[in-house]
Amino acid sequence: MRPVQVLFLENQDSFSWNVIDRLPVVRSKVQVIAGNDGAAFDRELPRADVLVIGPGPMDPVRAGLVRAVQLAAARKVPTLGICLGHQALGMAFGARLARTTPCHGMRESISFTPSRFFPAFEGPVEVMRYHSLALAEVPPPLSVIARTAEGLAMAIEHQTLPMAGLQFHPDSYATPRGAELFDAFFRAVG
Repeated sequence: MRPVQVLFLENQDSFSWNVIDRLPVVRSKVQVIAGNDGAAFDRELPRADVLVIGPGPMDPVRAGLVRAVQLAAARKVPTLGICLGHQALGMAFGARLARTTPCHGMRESISFTPSRFFPAFEGPVEVMRYHSLALAEVPPPLSVIARTAEGLAMAIEHQTLPMAGLQFHPDSYATPRGAELFDAFFRAVG
């Protein structure tokens, strides 16, 4: 994999540095900016090879992240959304955000279907969930590629653009194959 410059949108979340530490790039290649700093985002996006939108405690609209996804899509910048970032990706393409039963620190088996960005993941995968909002009514051009047993969208990908989202936390020790998920996405878009 070639060296890449990553732009990481930090959304005032205690898990942000866990995500950054799990990325398959050296820390010096990760530019961290506040997710709600539109001026810094506009300045840094053209320099980024990959955009990673991290988790956070609010919804994507109030966090200002839907616009970030739309600008990244217009430039075709490979984008990976984690938790709040996953929700922002969905909303940028017309998905609805719904309240769910809170599951903060809940380990669960979800089921993956075949996908472009995570080809080694199919069938049940153990993950750690931390959220009380989830995407609903996910329309094309997005595809849901992983769900809970109850049908909640846990992973999505764009059908043509290099964009994917994970509702769960691949950075958690309780997502045993989390590093593989990051590696797979970076390989697919690199």
